[in-house]
Amino acid sequence: MSSHDIRVRRPDRFEVLLQQLRGGEVGFTTLKDVLLFAAGVGVTQNRRVAFEKSGEPIRYDTLTSDAWAEPFISMIAACAAIDDPEILDDTRLEQRVLVFEEYANGGLEYIQEQVNVRKQPYEVVIHTITVESLSDTQTAKPASIEDLLSSF
Repeated sequence: MSSHDIRVRRPDRFEVLLQQLRGGEVGFTTLKDVLLFAAGVGVTQNRRVAFEKSGEPIRYDTLTSDAWAEPFISMIAACAAIDDPEILDDTRLEQRVLVFEEYANGGLEYIQEQVNVRKQPYEVVIHTITVESLSDTQTAKPASIEDLLSSF
């Protein structure tokens, strides 16, 4: 199967979050940018979460239109399948995409938790997550059930 035929799924449960992060003050202009960022957050937070129900998929060629995107996706898959170097074989693109989708889902889950717990605008939460991921001292922690329930 060629990359022209491959579609990257977006988790349906985070469709509202995806739309909120795209545009406005947050700074992501496209959904592909949001998904790529979310996958990076998922990797940073070690959150790989499978999902079944997806929203409108994005063409893989669209997702990887920036020169760095395809190597980024391959790097995520290689790190996730450290004992399987053949994950980078051309015939295993669909498996690399699945790994990417799951990390993006995990990243979106983490971002939504942070929005719920911090009760701050999306752009503040994204800025904080970015700064914390670039610093040596990360202060954001995964939210506990108590934190999430207390935010309501």
